[in-house]
Parts: sequence; C-alpha cells; structure tokens
Amino acid sequence: TPLYSSAASDVYKRQEMIGMTRPKAKDRPRGKPFDEPERKYLCSLDIIDACTEKRITWNKTFIEYAEKELEAGSRPVDIFRGAGVGPELIGRKRIERCVARWRAKIKKEEQQ
Repeated sequence: TPLYSSAASDVYKRQEMIGMTRPKAKDRPRGKPFDEPERKYLCSLDIIDACTEKRITWNKTFIEYAEKELEAGSRPVDIFRGAGVGPELIGRKRIERCVARWRAKIKKEEQQ
C-alpha cells in the first residue's frame, strides 16, 4: 500500500482511540409513538400547535418559515433541527413527508 494511505489510516485510528470521532446520532425508528416526556417537550415548542402519540400539528408560522428557508436552499433536516426537532426526535421520514406535503400544497395553490 502507498505510504500516504497507511499514514491516513493511522491518524484515523488514533482519533478513534482518543475519542475524537463522534458516533452518528440515530434517527427515530419509524412508527414509534411519542412517549409522555417527548410529547411534553414537543408541545412546549412554539412551532407546534398540538402533539399526540403519533401526530404533530405544526404551527402555520413555522410552515411559512420552513417554506422560505427551503426556497433559499436550506436542507429540510437543518431547518427542523434548528427549530429543536431533528430526526433524532421526530424521525427523518416525518421531516421528508412534511416537506413534500408542504411543497405539494404550494404547487397546487400556484396552479389555481
């Protein structure tokens, strides 16, 4: 193997040994209901109007903010994470579905 490859591998191994690499945060499993502390936290956020075990009702102001950020090129995960509800809490699929639903609604309104 080339020298640079071996050196890079050694650096990576040393980083792992001294704890410089962080484990990737896991996304919430799909279909897992929100427990009481999670619902309490979600309901305490200004961006959420209501929350049940399986459903989140988003505040209209947040939806409008998210739509503007998406238009500006922000990633959906970054928008939600910045608002305190990253995929670790609500799941990546829920974020994707919300954004798809909001974009479809905008497209439909533009066609009318």
